[in-house]
Amino acid sequence: METEDRIATIWQARKLVIAAMSGCDSPQIEAILRNADMELHWALWNLGEPVSLRPDLDYGSSS
Repeated sequence: METEDRIATIWQARKLVIAAMSGCDSPQIEAILRNADMELHWALWNLGEPVSLRPDLDYGSSS
């Protein structure tokens, strides 16, 4: 997989994780999903992608 494809796949994964968090009624599941999103966020950062300082700042713009 090329780096550009990997980056696109990680962005898609973040969108899916954020969508799964929406309306979650289990604090434990929401915490696990937030952790997964944080790891994806830092993967993008390590690949040189411009990301916000904190992953949760992207939650309003993930449509």
